Amino acid sequence: MTHGVASTRMYNATPAVAEAWQRLFVQVFADLDWPVRVIPHAWPASLKALWQRRDLVCGFMCGLPFAEHVAPVVPLVAPVPAVEAYGGLPRYRSELLVRRECGWRSLPDTFGQRFGWMVPHSQSGYQAARLLLAPYAGESGSALYSASVGPLDTPPRVLEALQGRQIDVTALDSYFLELVRKHEPAWLAGVDTIAVTPWTPIPLLVAAQTLPAPDRERLVDKLCSLHEDARYAGLLEAVVVQRFVVPDVAAYDSLPLAAAGATQYPEIR
Repeated sequence: MTHGVASTRMYNATPAVAEAWQRLFVQVFADLDWPVRVIPHAWPASLKALWQRRDLVCGFMCGLPFAEHVAPVVPLVAPVPAVEAYGGLPRYRSELLVRRECGWRSLPDTFGQRFGWMVPHSQSGYQAARLLLAPYAGESGSALYSASVGPLDTPPRVLEALQGRQIDVTALDSYFLELVRKHEPAWLAGVDTIAVTPWTPIPLLVAAQTLPAPDRERLVDKLCSLHEDARYAGLLEAVVVQRFVVPDVAAYDSLPLAAAGATQYPEIR
């Protein structure tokens, strides 16, 4: 019988969302009859430390560090957000956010202001935005902003900095924002999306390599069938998931290749 821990830390967007994920995975492991603890692993605990745990049965991982093999994990499934714009695919993008009061309508309008970011190893909270900004910096990689503020570590802290006028523009995970829009829309009051990055593979659920292959297959089969079980309809709706699917692992290989590009603009500045 498999035992260990699970964590949805990356997408515990609000207290209500964290509770929703908890209910979903408690039910999953009850159905499997596995004594797995669903833990918050909340900030300031390190996500990298979570991914290194040998008893990790299930946890969200950003696609960029996954493709860079920074932790001994194996892929499980990826969520398909239950929002029409995602086209029924396990994908996401970054949304570039500003305060409405600033009156900016395009990304160039934000140049000369303060850009806030999460951590450099974040695809949605840093690298996707850097690649979007790079063409504006030109061959010389000119600075576009008066200040580059970070690391701010988590999406809620980034939003707090934006609303608190500590930064003027930022980039955040679109699926995280869908969760906020459903459960805590007040967090986005007076905030506008002025640009989006191209779609990329969404963060996936992974397990430690130590999870036995038969248990891994059983867990994958269980997660991929949740949308067919009426008991899970409300649980999936609460986390804005249409279904879970087996990820195209090769698709994630494009992320470190892209992150290695735009060498003339190696950091947001």
